[in-house]
Amino acid sequence: MKTCSKTNKVTVSMRDDGDLDVKIVSDCPHVQEYARRLTRISVDDVVSFKGSKVVDPEIRATLSVPCLTPIAVFEAAWLELGMLSKNLCNNVKENTVSFHPDSDGGDL
Repeated sequence: MKTCSKTNKVTVSMRDDGDLDVKIVSDCPHVQEYARRLTRISVDDVVSFKGSKVVDPEIRATLSVPCLTPIAVFEAAWLELGMLSKNLCNNVKENTVSFHPDSDGGDL
């Protein structure tokens, strides 16, 4: 489901001290503000939502609730840490959510 016409590119790279640098490039001003606030994370930030800077309400305050950018940060970090298979990601290429407007209720 594409409910947003903006584009984002998330890059996460390991630092020598064990933390992770986060670089987000986007044409969305809300995501650009999120990117300014989230430039460095720890491994703990990507293994649990609880206490994670990635989803901290003050850091992601400019983002809408359904914005997928924080999930992209998690996935990029997992790739960098070897917790997600690069081959799998290359084969799958994308994750999608399908919207079915003709169904009853709010089915996705």
